[in-house]
Amino acid sequence: GAARGGGGGGGRGAPRRGVYGSPHATRGGAERVTMDLLALHDREAVVPSVIFLRDGPLVAEAEALGVSTAVIEAPRLRRVGAARRVRRELARRFATLGADVVHGVMAWGHLYAGPAARRARVPGVWFQHGVPAWRQPLDVLAALTPARRILVNSALTLHAQRRLNPRRVPLELVYPGVRLPAEPHAARRRRGRAALGLPDEAFVVGLVARLARGKGHPVLLHAARSLCNARADAHIVICGEALFGLDPDYPDELRRLVADLGLQNRVTFVGAEVEVMEVLAALDVAVHVPTAPESFGLAVIEAMASGAAVVAGDSGAVREVVEPGRTALLVPPDDHEALAVALLMLHDDPAIQRSLAAAAETAVRERFDAVRTARRVEAIYREVARR
Repeated sequence: GAARGGGGGGGRGAPRRGVYGSPHATRGGAERVTMDLLALHDREAVVPSVIFLRDGPLVAEAEALGVSTAVIEAPRLRRVGAARRVRRELARRFATLGADVVHGVMAWGHLYAGPAARRARVPGVWFQHGVPAWRQPLDVLAALTPARRILVNSALTLHAQRRLNPRRVPLELVYPGVRLPAEPHAARRRRGRAALGLPDEAFVVGLVARLARGKGHPVLLHAARSLCNARADAHIVICGEALFGLDPDYPDELRRLVADLGLQNRVTFVGAEVEVMEVLAALDVAVHVPTAPESFGLAVIEAMASGAAVVAGDSGAVREVVEPGRTALLVPPDDHEALAVALLMLHDDPAIQRSLAAAAETAVRERFDAVRTARRVEAIYREVARR
């Protein structure tokens, strides 16, 4: 274990020890935000560690960053005895690591990390990446779990969490950011297309999201049938993985839908073998049309940063991220015909496509730089640790 850095002093002083409790080690939106924070923390301000509550590919990536990493397989909460043992083990590790702040990720991560932090007498911060609701037992339990600060990722989440905040914990809006590419777009595009085996002249449309219901995959595929029937150079990319065994039949359902629509030779499925930003760099247009409103839509700003034009479903917090008609086109989230019209327009008018992409990239650099997010979180850590 490392000696405790920090203490009660202000300013930069000795670095704080920040330990993250992340529920999954797969590449979901909240996990990508967490990985960016781990990578971009100023090590003179925060020395981060991470404990994943499930195994996955991000474990090796965290270790490659030089971050102290561990995995504790957490059971379902209804296995009360096993859950208590995990919390005791987490508390022991927090103490061994000399944590100044414990950072729980999403409701599941906070339900384990929050009580363990209290047991270790370490202040806890909870980053809530979803829109909570009273009808969701997990959200209610997380809201009842002690924390010194709740960070939320959008005004939509802030409003919902304010209503579900029985402990009256202070709330802070912290927009997630993305790491901005330094390499020219043309070089990233060539590399991304080579990784996907796609020709340079193809018109490539993609959706990057977990393979889970509500993410809009069928909407895109039905729109893709119209697009591919009308334009011979169109190709579709679906990038994402299923969520640790939940709804295991869904990926096969999507592949059957591709076959039913006659798109077998026009759709590519991509899993963890290619980095998300490489996939996005290969796209001409990125689509994000979740049928269930989302709290922020990290995939939208990742696509905007990559240089792709964006078509997004007009729901959730998307209007906090984009300026309709300037940085993205918005369509009704479950309307595949409207999506097909938008895709055909972008195919046939490259000038509009380039204008959307350029304006989007500028907006992300001004508002959603992950370095700025990391500095904001570090300031919150300093305040919480002082108290």
